Amino acid sequence: MTLDTVIHRGNQDKPAVVFIHGLGMDKDIWVNPSRSRILGGMFPLTSLLNKKTLLKDPSFADEQTDPFQTLFDDLVLRDYTTITWSQERPASPIDSVVTELKEVVKVAKKMGKNGIVLIGHSRGGLIGRKYLLKKDKSIRSLITISTPHKGSSIAKVAGYLSPLVSVINPFVRGGDKGSFSFSIKRIFDFLKSRALKELLPDSHFFKSLKDGPYDGVYYVSAGGTDPTLFSIYNFSIPDIFEKVIPDNLYPEEIKKGKGDGLVSAESSKIPWTNEHYNFPLNHAQILFDKGVRDKLVEAIERNF
Repeated sequence: MTLDTVIHRGNQDKPAVVFIHGLGMDKDIWVNPSRSRILGGMFPLTSLLNKKTLLKDPSFADEQTDPFQTLFDDLVLRDYTTITWSQERPASPIDSVVTELKEVVKVAKKMGKNGIVLIGHSRGGLIGRKYLLKKDKSIRSLITISTPHKGSSIAKVAGYLSPLVSVINPFVRGGDKGSFSFSIKRIFDFLKSRALKELLPDSHFFKSLKDGPYDGVYYVSAGGTDPTLFSIYNFSIPDIFEKVIPDNLYPEEIKKGKGDGLVSAESSKIPWTNEHYNFPLNHAQILFDKGVRDKLVEAIERNF
C-alpha cells in the first residue's frame, strides 16, 4: 500500500507521533492548513479561523511554511518524529482507514524507541480508538480533538434543508441567491453522506465498538463549546438553524456552550480519559489555538 505521507524524523528516544485527520479532509489539516478545505470541499478551512491569533512563531516561519501553526509544527520544533498521511478515501468507512493506519504505524515503529502517540481530530480519534482494538503494545497514548466518542447527531440536521433555504432565500440579494443556494446544497449533501451517518449515535459502528481503557495507554481528549462555524451573507451557522429546528429537536452540537458546531462537548470526552479539556472554540479553531496546543504538548511531555 502506497500512502501520501509527510514524515519528520526526530529524536528516536522520544515517542513517534502519528496524526489522523477527520472526515473529508487530508494531511493538509496538520501540515498546510491554508490549503485544507471543509464540508465536502466547499469552503476553505481558513474561513473558520481567526488569523490574528493563529500565526506561526516568526522564528519558525519562512517563505515555504504555512502561516498557521499546528500541533504537528509544535512537536517538530521539540524534535519528535511526526507522521501524517492523506487517507486514500477520506469519506470511506472507518474500518478501511484503520487498515491504512496500521501501515503508517509500521513506519512509525521503525523511527522511535519509545512507542507511539496517536493524535486524531474529529473522526480521526475514532479511527485511533478502533485501531487500539488490535492491542498493539507500541501505542502509548491516544489524544483526541473534537472527536464524537458518543456519536454526533448533526447529520440529522440535513432533514431541515428545504425549510432552511425557504427561510433564508428572501433575505439574500438576487444576484447572490443562486450561489448561496448552491453552497447550502453542497453543505447538506455532505451532511447526508453515508460516511457521516456512520457517526450517528445509533449507527452500526458505535453499536459494534466494544472497546475500553487499555493498560499502558494514556488518554487525553479535548472539545469545543463555540458552535459558530462561519457566516454567509450575514447569516451565521448555526444561528440560521434556530429558525427551522424545533427546540426539542435542536442538537447539542450546535447549542452555544454545548458544542463546537459538529460535535458536542459531552461527546468529545473519551469515556475513560485520563485528562479532558473544553475550550470556547469551534470544530476547526480548536486545532490551531495556542492554548489548546500548549495544553496537549504539556500532556505529551509530562507523560513521556
